[in-house]
Amino acid sequence: MGIDIADTTYSLTNFEYMSSIDPMWILSTFISNLVGKLFMQLPFGNTMLGIGIYCSFLISFVALVSYYMLQDYMPGWMIFIGLFIAESLCWCPKAILYNNLSYVFLSLGALMLLKGMFAWKRQELYLFLAGVFLGINVMVRFPNIVEASLILILWFYLFITKEEFPAAAQKTGICIGGYVTGFGIFYLITCIMYGPLAYFNMIGSLFSMTSGASDYSSGGMISMIIEGYTSVLFKMAIIVPCMLAGIVMFMLKTDRYIWIKKGLYVAGLLILVRYFFAVGTFTRNYTYYDSIFSVAMMFVIIAVIIGILGSTGFLNGNKQEQALSFAVVMLILVLPVGSNNYTYPILNCLFIIAPITLWLIRRLMQRLGDKDINFPWQAMITMVIIVLLIQGTIFHFRFAFGDGMDGTARVSYVSGIEKISGMKTTKANADSLKELNDFLGENSLMDEKTIFFGGVPGLSYIYDLEPAINTTWPDLDSYSVDKFETALSELSVSEEPEPMIIVGKDMAEYANINSKYDILLDYMAEHDYNKVFENERLTVFVTGFESED
Repeated sequence: MGIDIADTTYSLTNFEYMSSIDPMWILSTFISNLVGKLFMQLPFGNTMLGIGIYCSFLISFVALVSYYMLQDYMPGWMIFIGLFIAESLCWCPKAILYNNLSYVFLSLGALMLLKGMFAWKRQELYLFLAGVFLGINVMVRFPNIVEASLILILWFYLFITKEEFPAAAQKTGICIGGYVTGFGIFYLITCIMYGPLAYFNMIGSLFSMTSGASDYSSGGMISMIIEGYTSVLFKMAIIVPCMLAGIVMFMLKTDRYIWIKKGLYVAGLLILVRYFFAVGTFTRNYTYYDSIFSVAMMFVIIAVIIGILGSTGFLNGNKQEQALSFAVVMLILVLPVGSNNYTYPILNCLFIIAPITLWLIRRLMQRLGDKDINFPWQAMITMVIIVLLIQGTIFHFRFAFGDGMDGTARVSYVSGIEKISGMKTTKANADSLKELNDFLGENSLMDEKTIFFGGVPGLSYIYDLEPAINTTWPDLDSYSVDKFETALSELSVSEEPEPMIIVGKDMAEYANINSKYDILLDYMAEHDYNKVFENERLTVFVTGFESED
């Protein structure tokens, strides 16, 4: 459901035209592109619907593995509820594999690490596999290199169990060996395909691009993560006085009117939920993220607090429980690092975090006992979980990334375009794509190489239009002005210097987009381009055609 001509189809374009795209992006998300390319060779994999189904299997796979492996530590029904929460919050398009494959390999690596820490048999194998999965994940998306810090989970467990140094060093070495193996195998493949220095050149290019893309800099990413927490902490601050008021109420006339007090407190929680909806903390706008973000972050903040408590041994559990608590905190800390999507990566990868958090909440309730004074905080946490389940479920069925996010109903299909056959979209989107398809077909432009500008990179995939330069999304800040100038300069002296140019009218406010658009306009003026097609969303320029004007 939904036809996004930006992020989702941008990834599909990179899969399809892998050999034509800037090597920096191909190498920084190498395995993602290989897997995407592979999926496209499968039956119906050449359609948006087909590859979406194949990519969905990855999410199902990691959920099933999590359900199976976590049963060693907690009841199955609790894992099921946790995984239900996790899947309902998966907002990222399935075809954006550099995200979804990252979540798959991170989850597998963390599960194997936990298994290796606690298992009596084949411990070395599990620890090695944990390293392999996390090493592979670096080749899925280079910023995943920060996940090497998950070795701290192992060291924490070795510390609290007072493991002897030689044994601890051996287990650490096994993990490192697996990490090097997982990374090394795919690094050798990149050496064969692009040369031994290409990967290191890519790393240099990634770090250099932050000068023109502040949200990709370390400071920019960290500030976004902090903002993701502080914005929700401010909104949920009202919860604290509500709980305190409830505690005071239960302290008055102890052991009397208990059910009346509980009824009044629950009624107060319902009023609080209504308040959150009234002020926009929770929303019914299920076609956009704000319907789930605040309540999901409340759950994450609860997970951090209880994870820290569990790590200290406050829950009076065993060392395994302490390590699971620490694992929750580490996963929450690591997940958003390397992304410019605030704390949304955490919400998309709760496959381990959510089940363990539910287990720790239960353990905290057991630790503090059945005293009536505990009812306020227990009911508050329960309220968050219930609202999260309801909001997440509706969101999961209503949301489609990049299409109808303003609430416009998706009621139309686009006929005559094989790649997007069977995909439901808004009427305006369907009409726009159909109009462009008819124009390109009627004027024999379907085989033209093309420059895309203005947030429409996915048109390359939808119409099988080969990119004329090494990107289909040059307006991104991560694609520098110098790179764009160089690409057009090289194009100008090539054998095909006058490709078709498609410009989207709804340009995002990127830092350098005006400079780049001026460069593109100069190129069009130099080569005598004419505007030959225009609708409410798109404009097409070519040479050798009479201008539409």
